[in-house]
Amino acid sequence: MKKITYLFLILVFSLLSCSKKAAPESPEAVQKQLPPRIEKPVKAPEKKDENLPKKDENPQEQKKEKTTDEKMKEANESISDSFREHGQGSVLHSSDKLNKNEMTHGRYKINEPDYDMPPRPIEFKSLKKVYTYFRLKEKLPEPVLESLNGSLVTMVGAVMPFEKIPENGKFSTFWLSNPAIVMKGCVFCNPPTLGDIVYAYKDAGEIPFEFEREKLFKQVLLVSVTGRFFFGPDTINGQTFLNSILVKEIKILN
Repeated sequence: MKKITYLFLILVFSLLSCSKKAAPESPEAVQKQLPPRIEKPVKAPEKKDENLPKKDENPQEQKKEKTTDEKMKEANESISDSFREHGQGSVLHSSDKLNKNEMTHGRYKINEPDYDMPPRPIEFKSLKKVYTYFRLKEKLPEPVLESLNGSLVTMVGAVMPFEKIPENGKFSTFWLSNPAIVMKGCVFCNPPTLGDIVYAYKDAGEIPFEFEREKLFKQVLLVSVTGRFFFGPDTINGQTFLNSILVKEIKILN
């Protein structure tokens, strides 16, 4: 009997021991067994000093803008190279080809100029806007026609050949050209639009324009002209133009 009691106690003890091992541990108990968590301090974002120059804005690395003299020197070299490459008999042509509808224009009401008033200054950037309107609408803007056609104006531009440059340097006509286009590079390789050139001429019998012939082959010749401004288009000697000026006065600027 004692033996049985003893065996029974051993069995009960064994069962209790197993149940203790199998029981799941609580989250608190598991957490206590883990190594302590080390939290790294969070760095605050660095504040950039807006006054400091950026890497790509280093004043020493910035390309200096060319002076007017430097630009003119490059333009003179370009015009010299252009005539050397294309020949001294080269003539400037527009890149535009007008359609039949566009060519039907050119006969508008002409204003009589008031010679007692100073001439109206015109810039090529304004003519470019008129040209853009003309190519989009196939007509010229009425307010511009009413105020400008036949009026006395003054313009500054570069002299480019309308016809072969004569041996004596005396011209009856020439292209008054947008200086910005001429100074960009070879105008024979990249012809200007009708908005970048003005047909400059004199009445028959008047003293022709006279320029130093060799100078035209070596540099950009800038002139200021005063005269009556007219809208086209029109065609003379196979050359089509949208704007023309009957020159009354001309002054060489360089």
